[in-house]
Amino acid sequence: MALPDRPGEILAYYDQGVGTFGLRETLFEWQKVPGRIFGLAFGWGLRRTVEGAYRFLVENYQPGDQLYLFGFSRGAYAARALAALMHALGLVGRHNAHLFEYAWDMLRRRDQGDDVDFHLQSSFRQTFGREVKIRFMGLFDTVKSVGWVYDPVSLPFTRTNPDVLSIRHAVSIDERRAFFRQNLWSNEPKALEAWFAGVHADVGGGYEISDSQLALVSLRWMIAEALANGLPFDPDRVHKILYEGQARPEPTGPRHDSMTSAWKIAEWVPRLIWVLKDGRGRWRLAIGAMPPLGRPRKRTIRPDTRFHESVAIRCKVLGEYADIRQAVAANLIHDDPSIDALLSNARNGPRGKA
Repeated sequence: MALPDRPGEILAYYDQGVGTFGLRETLFEWQKVPGRIFGLAFGWGLRRTVEGAYRFLVENYQPGDQLYLFGFSRGAYAARALAALMHALGLVGRHNAHLFEYAWDMLRRRDQGDDVDFHLQSSFRQTFGREVKIRFMGLFDTVKSVGWVYDPVSLPFTRTNPDVLSIRHAVSIDERRAFFRQNLWSNEPKALEAWFAGVHADVGGGYEISDSQLALVSLRWMIAEALANGLPFDPDRVHKILYEGQARPEPTGPRHDSMTSAWKIAEWVPRLIWVLKDGRGRWRLAIGAMPPLGRPRKRTIRPDTRFHESVAIRCKVLGEYADIRQAVAANLIHDDPSIDALLSNARNGPRGKA
């Protein structure tokens, strides 16, 4: 949150994310996988994540503050859910923070097709809610939804939201896991979605730093976009993160395989899908949503998909993506030049583009 009355000052809030409770206490890495899978399958923690961020804004937001939301994976969906809640019902004042549960339930009921009294929602917003605009929302590979096996969640206003002024979304080309289907924003001018080489964590981060060259490519792009949308950055810190660690942004860096043994088992988990019939919606079990014979599915790439310039470099240097090479060449996105200007002010001097 950028504070206009104190130029350059940022008030930040961070949440560890959906489905991560108890993961730090596990002894081995493989012990964390079931918790991650169940976090996706049952949506553990989404409400808690949104509530924590919402209460932070209730306590700290002042008129004129500039809001910037960022998230990766389920955290990206949580950021979209937070924005949806504020659009639908507003941001309550400090003395009404206890109304979060009531507001969240109204938003959920609207998603589930219940006969929600929209006049009640409007009255709630007018009585308790402050109108808040979100200057920028930066998303890293949003998962399709949260809670696919029981009580699934696909909230309204998470694909389009008039109160979000600018959206940037880094999307993985190579992710194949069924629990990580892409969740794209609606096609509108204020939204720019760039597809990057690599699987889910190659785009949003999570592998060892020394193997995170691709994640730094997408991070560099996102920093440039946020910078162009008014978020101030310390040039020395940005330079240190991008170019002074164990890895640097490298378009030809290693791609990982996210389809490990535990996730191969998860491919067989049936999922619920939302079906509208006779004007009403209901969840039904969809065996057809499972990949055929447990085989992973490629992500759907639409004709209007736009690709980061780093993908074209992989096509040329490594000969990858032969099936989409023409689409890549025709729909390239480049880093905003503001990032080069920022890095030129770093004490250690600029390092070239990714």
